[in-house]
Amino acid sequence: MFPIYLYEDNREQRESYQKTINNTVMINEYAMELIVATTNQQEILADMSQRRDGLFFLDMEIGENEQAGLELASEIRQQLPLAKIVFITTHDELSFVTLERRIAPLDYILKDQSAEQITQKIAKDIKLTQQMLEKTSDQLPEVFSYKIGTRLFTLALADVIMLSTHKDRPGNVTLSTANRLAEFPGNLSAIADKHPSLFRCDKSALVNLSHVQSFDSQKRELLLDGGIKCDVSFRRTRELNKILKNADGDCLK
Repeated sequence: MFPIYLYEDNREQRESYQKTINNTVMINEYAMELIVATTNQQEILADMSQRRDGLFFLDMEIGENEQAGLELASEIRQQLPLAKIVFITTHDELSFVTLERRIAPLDYILKDQSAEQITQKIAKDIKLTQQMLEKTSDQLPEVFSYKIGTRLFTLALADVIMLSTHKDRPGNVTLSTANRLAEFPGNLSAIADKHPSLFRCDKSALVNLSHVQSFDSQKRELLLDGGIKCDVSFRRTRELNKILKNADGDCLK
């Protein structure tokens, strides 16, 4: 089920929005579900740490904090780059701030409209999200995810250059991309099973062969984008040579 979240501190409004969301999903038989409806952003953060995407209806002002929804949206966008965010707010003047923070909301719903207009807009945003999901379901890039503590990070698998382990850091994996270096708990065997397109150079490294610059088969050394180097075991050298030659038709060193 595709998750939907609601962040609203006015009880009457929250119940009204909940009803609209549930009715829209049920009537149209969407594979969606309202997972959390709350005034506590920690409830949303805790649940979304297990997700890759979601539709978020966020009140901008919670209690005395006029930017509570904006702060939550920034965290959502960092953890879930594909998330759909809708602000339900009286603060349309903060729309420029969302541009500065690169939140890229799907919609703004202003509370000074009639209840019927708000209901229609919520339903419209749910339907728009469904249409987006249908259009991209066959086009979505494979995603790589990892956790640090309770936080889930995602990126396109195509952006991964290398995943490696080190003897002095057992139980941890180092991720290398063009603009990111991160370490997280994990093991390469589990990652290799989940992402078979990654090539196992040896027991301590997985690489994305689309980032290969060259391979010196005599030294058994692979040069990747960003100047990243990786040793290749004797057993995997023959297989790697075959893969690379078939990929570009060139003879390797």
